[in-house]
Amino acid sequence: MATKLTFHATNIRLLLNDIGHRYEPLPAYDENYWVPLHDWFIFTLGPTSSWTLPQLTELEHSSGGIIERSYPHLSMELRLLFAKLTAIAILIDDSIDDPTLYDEIVQFSRKLYRGEPQQNRMLALYHANINELSDVYGNDAVLRDLAVLPWISYIDGCLMERDIYTSQVSVQYLVIVCRFNLCFQCVPGNADTVLRPRSNGCSKLCDSPPSDGLALNFPHYLRSKSGISEAYAAGIFKSNREQNIPLKKYIKLVPDLVFFIEIMNDILSFHKEEIAGETHNLIHLRTRALASSGALGTGISGEWTVNDTFGMLCDQIRGATSRIDGLLQLERCERKMRGEPGLDDIHEADLALAKQWRGWRDGYISWHFECRRYKLDFLKLAFFGSVSVAADRRGSAFTTQGCRL
Repeated sequence: MATKLTFHATNIRLLLNDIGHRYEPLPAYDENYWVPLHDWFIFTLGPTSSWTLPQLTELEHSSGGIIERSYPHLSMELRLLFAKLTAIAILIDDSIDDPTLYDEIVQFSRKLYRGEPQQNRMLALYHANINELSDVYGNDAVLRDLAVLPWISYIDGCLMERDIYTSQVSVQYLVIVCRFNLCFQCVPGNADTVLRPRSNGCSKLCDSPPSDGLALNFPHYLRSKSGISEAYAAGIFKSNREQNIPLKKYIKLVPDLVFFIEIMNDILSFHKEEIAGETHNLIHLRTRALASSGALGTGISGEWTVNDTFGMLCDQIRGATSRIDGLLQLERCERKMRGEPGLDDIHEADLALAKQWRGWRDGYISWHFECRRYKLDFLKLAFFGSVSVAADRRGSAFTTQGCRL
């Protein structure tokens, strides 16, 4: 573990240095944000779920905290909407194994498309907040779809993960799943076969071991289906109802931005997942796929390893960040913001986008360090000179939150 810790620490430090990460101190407590959010959790969201008050408190601080840190530019209206939708999305994912709620979740998108009311109160609240978010984007159809549709498809992504990882399915379906290049162990049951992820091979029911190497992109596809990255990206491009930045200013960077949102989270989550022994995450799935493809790595026999995947993703984040910075003219915009001359071709929309991207990026990364769930204390000293970045903020209650992204 010590060797792995050193490897991950070195790669993360180099990555954050290379992309020019800047840590900004936590903002002052904003009662205009936290008080209405707290009331909403207690009096609106709480009655729709079976979660206890301590659980809701954890959810409040994790969903509220990441939005506060990542979107310093957002209006209070948008900040609260993103925090509420994030909280409900986490609740839905947590509740998906409840048989009664599961039946309602399966019908969520169907009812939404048909204009039918959601019978479950939690799903009705989710739908109502999606509608409110849609209204904020007015007549901007493209940006509205970026901001709204991921919250809808997220439901189906959660269902997909449930079916792949934890469903009770028929033996016939086991063969289909194995050919879909995911390995499971077979646990005999009465009428069904229970599938659980395994990391050391495929079920004997397959005709032959699955060719993970033929499905190199499936791990990222699975990751993207249960993510809400396009919606979070849209939050960077519009700070309030009135701001209307031309589409051509940002649309080309969306693919790299979505990649950044997803993979940076995976990189910063990986340490705590290794400690917990989790192996059905993107990095492990991608490693198995690349190893099966015959890719050469740094293993004892030249095989592809988890460390190779980790390093590769860090390099890909470097590339994505460089392209985003270039498309947004970040360096030139920051020079103009410092008052340097000779930058008259930089317009107000360029400055706004650059500032919003920079604020989001630094806040998003910093939040991972401030959240104890990610167990990144071993890196805090290197970047912040302190191991108690969040302790002065809201005390131990904040720093031990679920932070379940």
